[in-house]
Amino acid sequence: MRFGSVKCFDAELISMSVLVLSALSCSDRGVRLDDVSGGAGSAGTASVQAPSVTSGTSASAGRSGVAGAAGTVASTGSAGRISAGGAAAAGKPAEAGEDDSDAGALDGGAVPSDSGVERTDSATELPVTACPAVALSGGETRETLMHDGRAREYLVYVPRGYDNTRPVPLVLNFHGATMTAEQQRDFSGMNASADAHGFVVVYPQGVGNSWNAGACCGEAQSSNVDDVGFARALVESLQKSLCIDTRRVYSAGFSNGGRMSYRLGCELAEMFAAIAPVAGTKSFPDDMNTPGCQPARPISLIDIMGSADPRSAAQPGQVAEWVAFNGCSDASPTETYRRGQHYCSTYSQCKDATSVTFCMVEGGDHCWPGSYPCILGNASRPEEFSANDLIWQLFERAMR
Repeated sequence: MRFGSVKCFDAELISMSVLVLSALSCSDRGVRLDDVSGGAGSAGTASVQAPSVTSGTSASAGRSGVAGAAGTVASTGSAGRISAGGAAAAGKPAEAGEDDSDAGALDGGAVPSDSGVERTDSATELPVTACPAVALSGGETRETLMHDGRAREYLVYVPRGYDNTRPVPLVLNFHGATMTAEQQRDFSGMNASADAHGFVVVYPQGVGNSWNAGACCGEAQSSNVDDVGFARALVESLQKSLCIDTRRVYSAGFSNGGRMSYRLGCELAEMFAAIAPVAGTKSFPDDMNTPGCQPARPISLIDIMGSADPRSAAQPGQVAEWVAFNGCSDASPTETYRRGQHYCSTYSQCKDATSVTFCMVEGGDHCWPGSYPCILGNASRPEEFSANDLIWQLFERAMR
């Protein structure tokens, strides 16, 4: 069955009046994707289910996967872990002019057969990370980077207990269209996850509060801003001021920011180990003669969507496309998480120990699941579905 283009939803531009919400405590009782013991694919994979998956089965032994029936959180993370706490959501972000079509989607069942799944230990091929002598201070700072004639701003959050002699993962977290870096920080609540798991999280600021994700969105797209080049320069700059593990650089984002994460997976797979778009679809090919999505190497993906999202409808074709990119040989995905009607499923028999995961939040609106209340619509509570938990469970395994 071929999935055609999904109807585009034009979001009405919402004025950015300041909305102050009371500080909310984010529960850490969301999902935990527990490891399945086995040799193949030990590093760099998480698992999840595609839209057509049936329930019940867990990942088979001998591959990295998840057994997500219970939906409880296993305590992991580095020493000095602290309890996750929610941040107050500031402002009222809205997605303006999103084009959610997915041209060229593959057949939902077009899963490639690859009897010789390649799994390499790329960590042995990369140089050891050299930590800089001078580092950014702990906590949050606002920084500026000149790129392509523009002063580009971003927020950097260095987790508690950061040790400048030990390489740590880096997550870029991109805001949605019309939003700001500060709003994405508060909207996603990812600083608490950074503290809990010991990674640096960066919230870049888009030109005109938007990102050039290909066929979307806003001023960044219409002006053809080089946001891919900016992302590359940003990572390289951060490696000069923080002890970043170059094998563990990731991209996440909401809506237009999710689209941006897809574009980085397409064009900077040699730099990023995994991507996690939330409520954001892939924007390739576009109408500006940008090359189609052609990752330089297999790269892990977790795609999180809400079934009631009016702005970004789920695109089964793009999940199948990523399965093809990663050379996954699974005949069908394995359900790796279910809590009520919320579920995830994963293709895990993929090249270079990568995986492709799809998560559906039943009844979820245009939101970051686990961020409650959602200022753009309804959202599941953290104990039902936590995007941050699922994202980190993939990121902590994925290495390039």
